[in-house]
Amino acid sequence: MLKLWLTIKVFIKGMIMGAVNVFPISSGTVSLILDVFERFVNAIKSLNPKNLRYLRKGEVSEFARRTDAKFLFTLILGLFVGMVLTAIFLKKTLSSYEVYTWSFFIGLIIASVVYVMKRIEKVTFKNIALLLAGFAISFLLSIKSNPYSNDNFFYLFLCGIVGATGMVVPGISGSHLMLLMGNYELIVTEAIPSLAKASTFLHGARILLPFALGAIVSIVSFSYLLSWLMRDFRNETLSALAGFMLGSLPVVYPWKTPTADMMDYIFHLPNWNLELLLAVIMVGLGALSVYLLELMAKHTARKQAERLISSSHSR
Repeated sequence: MLKLWLTIKVFIKGMIMGAVNVFPISSGTVSLILDVFERFVNAIKSLNPKNLRYLRKGEVSEFARRTDAKFLFTLILGLFVGMVLTAIFLKKTLSSYEVYTWSFFIGLIIASVVYVMKRIEKVTFKNIALLLAGFAISFLLSIKSNPYSNDNFFYLFLCGIVGATGMVVPGISGSHLMLLMGNYELIVTEAIPSLAKASTFLHGARILLPFALGAIVSIVSFSYLLSWLMRDFRNETLSALAGFMLGSLPVVYPWKTPTADMMDYIFHLPNWNLELLLAVIMVGLGALSVYLLELMAKHTARKQAERLISSSHSR
């Protein structure tokens, strides 16, 4: 009975990660709060050629033991369910309350940038230059983005590679990167909800298959690369990522219209009315959400440290 409850807890944590994953907020941060981040990354890292050899030999139980497969399968299943349910809800809110939804995203992004910048331990000229370079590149891409989404197999594969980084890098949002690449609505509000209906399942699966393949490649390979970058070039990496995130704000700016050739946007100021007031409130709520997550993450980290100290004293 205890094992069943532990499995259910992992599934629920996966659902929470999946729900967060469709918003421009880091699911890696949430996995830290839920105390599954380290186990998740280690389980991903264990999917190496040496352990996959046991699966090829038909030694499934040995493979499962060496890779923490039960935990990984349960967490990913929960993540999938959470993403589908939240994407269905988000599709409705974007169609009915577009300005307020994008405004909420602006708050999420700004607060996430602040969160990442606070983790930069030392401000140097190099870090500032990397932040400005990331901002400039991202900003230019954001204001020159084609409003049309791209369902090309290889581009969706690339989106999967880029988007999945948010699961292994706390503070970085995969959905945020999808916004910048122009495929957020195609994947989150079109493809994922399509899986919930038999009539549209194949359409959603066609879009999500290359994305999922890219995500698998990303998580397995980037878990090593990003571990190295965050270990040896932590401040530089965070600086560039913060600039990249900040520069993508034009993507979620709600008061814009595409040009006649559909290759650019025309940005305009909002009217001073009730809609603007509510939009500002939604920006504040988005920022508050990230702040509360940060407080929860600090609380979780403090509890873990206390447990480690307590266990060391007991020895």
